[in-house]
Amino acid sequence: MMTCIGAMAQKPLIGISTGYSASDNSASVRYTYVDAVVNAGGIPVLIPLAKDSLAAAEAIARVDGLILSGGEDVYPFFYGEEPAGALGGVNYERDLSDRWLLQSAVKMGKAVLGICRGEQLTNVTFGGTLYQDLPSQFPNRPVLQHGQRSNGTLPIHHVNVVKDSHLYEIMGQEQLAVNSFHHQAVKDVAPDFKVVATAPDGVVEAIEGFPKYNILALQWHPEYFAQQGNKEWIKIFEDLVKRAGGNKPVLKEPNIKQPKIR
Repeated sequence: MMTCIGAMAQKPLIGISTGYSASDNSASVRYTYVDAVVNAGGIPVLIPLAKDSLAAAEAIARVDGLILSGGEDVYPFFYGEEPAGALGGVNYERDLSDRWLLQSAVKMGKAVLGICRGEQLTNVTFGGTLYQDLPSQFPNRPVLQHGQRSNGTLPIHHVNVVKDSHLYEIMGQEQLAVNSFHHQAVKDVAPDFKVVATAPDGVVEAIEGFPKYNILALQWHPEYFAQQGNKEWIKIFEDLVKRAGGNKPVLKEPNIKQPKIR
């Protein structure tokens, strides 16, 4: 039997949850996520809003790993709270979709990386709670500048990493300089998860669910650094690709002649 492409298995497919805008009925995600996955040796697959749990499960069944991307505030009813005065915009439809994607990934044993909102939604989905607004609710005010006004490729504060953690295994450092674009954060940590990084002011910066759940979730945005080819921060995405089956051999490039353009 003849084929155009070699019979070897492909690189892991990494699904990336997208934002959803009801005003223009569109889905989108920053290209930082896409480039970070490519630079780490994976194939990015954008997953638009799932309209029901079955659609989410079917999407997850076709990928090897999942990135829950950043975005709006998480709807507080999901963790049993009334909206605080400083709560930002929420996206209920996206919350539902991302929860279905995450739940499906866990049921199928797929690797997950949560980023910013993705960390917060992961914590809530598994029974944790959030500070709806750090400046007005966090007990150790004043807090650091967690919503930085500088470029995302510039670190704005440090985080302290727990040595006995998967995150430390990846990065090999007890302190990391990170960027920061959030005003919500983990409050009560979900059961079966542990805090593995905190900011100097005590704000939770990373949680992980190993060994029960194949999940690492970060409050900062490592994709900004990884897109730029930063070898240290690409490790986060290389780890996701590895957890998703990153030892798969690469497809052979098809021998297709390009047409001449006159």
